[in-house]
Amino acid sequence: MYNIDSSNELPTTYSKKREVSIMKRMNNYQRVANYLVKIFKNINEEFYNNELEIPTITIQSTVSAYGHVSVSKVWSTDDGRATHELNLSADYLNRPIENIVATMIHESVHLYCMQAGIKDTSNNGVYHNKRFKAIAESKSLIISRHEKYGWTITEPSEATLEFCIKYGLEDIELVRQSSFSFGGVTGTGNRGTTTPIQPPKKKGNSRKWVCPKCGCIIRSTRTVNVICGDCNETFIEV
Repeated sequence: MYNIDSSNELPTTYSKKREVSIMKRMNNYQRVANYLVKIFKNINEEFYNNELEIPTITIQSTVSAYGHVSVSKVWSTDDGRATHELNLSADYLNRPIENIVATMIHESVHLYCMQAGIKDTSNNGVYHNKRFKAIAESKSLIISRHEKYGWTITEPSEATLEFCIKYGLEDIELVRQSSFSFGGVTGTGNRGTTTPIQPPKKKGNSRKWVCPKCGCIIRSTRTVNVICGDCNETFIEV
């Protein structure tokens, strides 16, 4: 689990070079697809010591859930290599990046449990048990109980946000306007299923700052006084 610096302070200078990748806006499908692969690799490095098998990451419409993983290895190549599918719903891609990351971590926990032979769900993957809750919370998530679906309601924590800041992750500006999309139904996916879940409303703590001269972007969990090392300008909250 990534430990938060108790001070939550950012450096007083911030290099423009570090922000080059962030400046590429995530509003192109191919770029977003590659970006999600990058995020999963960051998750694998941060929480699993790069020991998780890499799934095939897809972007498909699943309006009843934020994401899912397949129980079986449903993707295969001509040379015989097979992988699980990890899908992010195209209908909810433009949520705050910490929520996208929380969904991917949720699904990574299922992948870990399948790989380790841990039974983390029952009822055909619908009910999430306390084993899932414990492992997910050790990976920076906040997990709450749903009356019907168990310990599946997933929220990002301060540690999740710090993870996003550490790896320089930015919001995705692309979403599929499905004719079946509707507000209020949310939920992160289950092993092989998609289940609508209504999580409790919680105000996000993510703050975004931009250098007024060069446009560099940073995030923080609190009010900070940061000066751009290239322009000597104070970052402004946006």
